[in-house]
Amino acid sequence: MRVAGDLARLPVTDLVDLGDGRRFVLEPTAARIQEAAGSGLRLRLLAADVLGRREGFARHEVDLPFKPVRWTVERHAEGPLFVAATHTDLDRLTTIGRRALAISGITLADRLVCTGTGTGPLQLELGARDAGVAHLVVESPLAPAVLADAAPTVVAGPPPTLARLVEAGLPASVRLLVAHVGAAGGEDLPGLRRRSGRPVRLWWAPPGVRAAWPTCEADQLHTWPEHEHLEVVGDDGLPTEAGRLVWSAIGWRGSVWLRVALGPRGTLDRSACACGRTTPRVRGAARARGPREPATGSRR
Repeated sequence: MRVAGDLARLPVTDLVDLGDGRRFVLEPTAARIQEAAGSGLRLRLLAADVLGRREGFARHEVDLPFKPVRWTVERHAEGPLFVAATHTDLDRLTTIGRRALAISGITLADRLVCTGTGTGPLQLELGARDAGVAHLVVESPLAPAVLADAAPTVVAGPPPTLARLVEAGLPASVRLLVAHVGAAGGEDLPGLRRRSGRPVRLWWAPPGVRAAWPTCEADQLHTWPEHEHLEVVGDDGLPTEAGRLVWSAIGWRGSVWLRVALGPRGTLDRSACACGRTTPRVRGAARARGPREPATGSRR
């Protein structure tokens, strides 16, 4: 695969066919490098063989760039999906997380408390650290005493956790961020907004997507076109305006899959967003009630 158009030669694979995902981790070997790698890497392998430095080549050119150093587990209808990240993947997720914070209106003035596990909370933690946003990560359910001591301006977590906090009397000044990668992310987002009476933003993507998609101030779910290729196909696998969302990795290491049907159905809006950004947005997939209609703009 050299360009996005080459993906059309591959069949669409259902998410359940990935199993638990562990056999889809990139593991370069000398034979695979000689067969399919770029010319630069092939030449470095040849030089290492000539100079008797194959062990050093394996350590610096293969193990360090491609070794999974962080695993997360997402849940889908058939069970767990293990997702491996290399250190370069984590650098990438850090950059995406910082950008997502800006899209969601979280700034240096905020104090963030995040709970939950998986890609969404990890992206949030990495982005907050890189952006200099004060944050506290709590893997266990949030206790009222912890919240009182942390005095957050934003609380992030999966939908059930945020709903319980609202019912327990979370101060009205605290904004909510649904950070969740899963089969369902924000289908009850309007209900949570009504019950809480406060702003609620969403970071969501179906299992299999390597970075969660954030909503902007126009309530639009923005994707990451530099890091993923999204298609909408019908049940026959052909492109259509509304249908199955199909995802392919661009530039990721660790866990890599191509043309995976994620499960949710929706549309991909490539027009300019009301917030001014021009990145494509997923519509109709994460929520029962769709986002507002877009307007024109120019900001990226």
